[in-house]
Amino acid sequence: GARRQCHAINHGTSRMITIDREKWADCINELMPLCEQVFALVEAKITSLPLDFDHELYNELDANDLLHCIVMRDGGQPIGFHWVVISAMPRHKGHNQAHTDAIFVLPEHRRHSSKLLHFSQEYIQTRASFWTLANLDPNDRALMWYKKGFVPIETIMFKKLGG
Repeated sequence: GARRQCHAINHGTSRMITIDREKWADCINELMPLCEQVFALVEAKITSLPLDFDHELYNELDANDLLHCIVMRDGGQPIGFHWVVISAMPRHKGHNQAHTDAIFVLPEHRRHSSKLLHFSQEYIQTRASFWTLANLDPNDRALMWYKKGFVPIETIMFKKLGG
């Protein structure tokens, strides 16, 4: 399959970094601490809502090949993930768009971030013509994304409605 294995040397021991697509239901419990960290960066403050996954919907999206859960592990332990939603573009027949729902690597493992991004691009380009993502203002990584070939196309605005 598309699984990538990278050899990493950590503190004098040889450990294997693996990156692969996994079923959301199979990895969400392990990923929850990472999800909570990325959620706390911005979304929690903006929405004032708790992190409350709709497991049924995520499983349905995964089963219908719309959600692609890419997980990076170090010695079997999750250190990063990239959730990508890939769907048809009704305005452009025959083309799919990939959109990053969430991407996160634990701070102490950021030296491996480029491995996750490289795997993601190879994975996505076999399934979609375009890849979009939102660059969060408080953690602006625009320069990094520019270096990866992304260009700004629009500003995403957010307004909370109701209580």
